[in-house]
Amino acid sequence: MVRKIGFVAAALAVAWLACVPPLAAGEGGMLPEVRRIVTADGEDGAPVVLADGPSENVRVLNGSRITRLWETTAMPVPLAVNADAGATAGNAYREGFVGTSLYTADLPPGTGLDDIPMHAQDSLDYIAVLDGEVDLVLPDRTITMRTGDVLVQAGNVHSWANRGDVPARLLVVVLTGER
Repeated sequence: MVRKIGFVAAALAVAWLACVPPLAAGEGGMLPEVRRIVTADGEDGAPVVLADGPSENVRVLNGSRITRLWETTAMPVPLAVNADAGATAGNAYREGFVGTSLYTADLPPGTGLDDIPMHAQDSLDYIAVLDGEVDLVLPDRTITMRTGDVLVQAGNVHSWANRGDVPARLLVVVLTGER
């Protein structure tokens, strides 16, 4: 029952997020913007810098700032990169998406289950706490994660809470998965 409710809540959140207009870089922020540097091989084989600066692909959902940094739509990942896939990256949990996604999530103090309901996705997520402290809320327990902690999450039901008095930043790598 929890998984069904979580799936419905996640689906509603994804649908709502698709309608939220993007923010300009710096709006709605709590922590400094993330500097995103993208490099690749140029046509002559020499390294080129495709992007160096804050991502403009930013949205705020229930007070949390989501900064989309990069996505791929194939595995293995093609290394011929000649465009900024972060500028057009969509919601990593959108229907039909297959690939990888990299984003940060900034959770303000006071974020809880009213803001981020219990949910689950068909993905394997690598999540690192870059700043602050957050609670990973599971149906039967809560695990506090601090700066430097890493979570490998395999599609299970969960939520997030920031019960502290400072913002928290998560770095999230999403790999779409199959059940």
